[in-house]
Amino acid sequence: MNFFLETLKVLFLTIYLLFESLILWIIPSRRKNVAGELVLITGAGSGIGRLLALEFARLGATLILWDINEEGNKETSRLAKKNGAVRVHTYTCDCSKREEIYRVADQVKKEVGDVTILINNAGIVTGKKFIDSPDALVEKTMQVNTMAHFWTCKAFLPAMMASNHGHIVSIASSAGLIGVNGLADYCASKFAAVGFAESIGLEMLALGKTGVKTTIVCPYFINTGMFDGCTTKWPRFLPILEPDYACKTIVDAILKEQVYLIMPRGLYIVFGFKNLISAKLGVVLGDYFGAFHFMDHFKGRVKKE
Repeated sequence: MNFFLETLKVLFLTIYLLFESLILWIIPSRRKNVAGELVLITGAGSGIGRLLALEFARLGATLILWDINEEGNKETSRLAKKNGAVRVHTYTCDCSKREEIYRVADQVKKEVGDVTILINNAGIVTGKKFIDSPDALVEKTMQVNTMAHFWTCKAFLPAMMASNHGHIVSIASSAGLIGVNGLADYCASKFAAVGFAESIGLEMLALGKTGVKTTIVCPYFINTGMFDGCTTKWPRFLPILEPDYACKTIVDAILKEQVYLIMPRGLYIVFGFKNLISAKLGVVLGDYFGAFHFMDHFKGRVKKE
């Protein structure tokens, strides 16, 4: 195809897809049915992982719950059954360890079947300035927040590709799209998670596996305890998200097969400007939005004895 024809094709598709986006903004798109789907959620023992399990329980999915906290995972299972789940399978898994992920994944495939919706939700945060972060915690942050996504996809993606049916969901962070003072290792891990998920989505398209979907979730702070003590300067524009709202929005994005979800909506404006303005202006605006002080009073989730 020569330059003129290819350019004409791209211009036509650009106009068509922009018009399609406008229509979908006005008219809600159909949600897919996940009843009977095998949904695996990492970090299901608390927080957003638990709430996602409860939502998918109501939708009739078979749940496969992974967490390093066995008791928390069992409680999620109990609540999921109370919310209508018929089949719930719990597995204790340390997502910082590749061999353990592979071992438990093999167990899942033998005992339950091939996962069709994989939600990589497990995550940790150091919450310290980089220079004060212990090396072991930096490594664990990368192992849980990034590398675990590699190994779970290695384990479950081949079956999705074989059937051309599946969905990979990455619960990343808005900190995976912009650097944040006091979150160097966390930002690095989430930037990597976003890049990995984007690349997997493109690989599926290039291979013609259009039935394998990806959704990348980039929320602001969610009030689950993980970021206790963090503050927001302008709560009307950048509110700390309530867990129930965040969970329902994430599930809705999965059901619509939405590729990117950024919460709250005000962040779309922030990220839209990020690559258009100078670095100096970026610093001025970052200070205005309070980005230098989000982590000043960070406490994090207190571990129960």
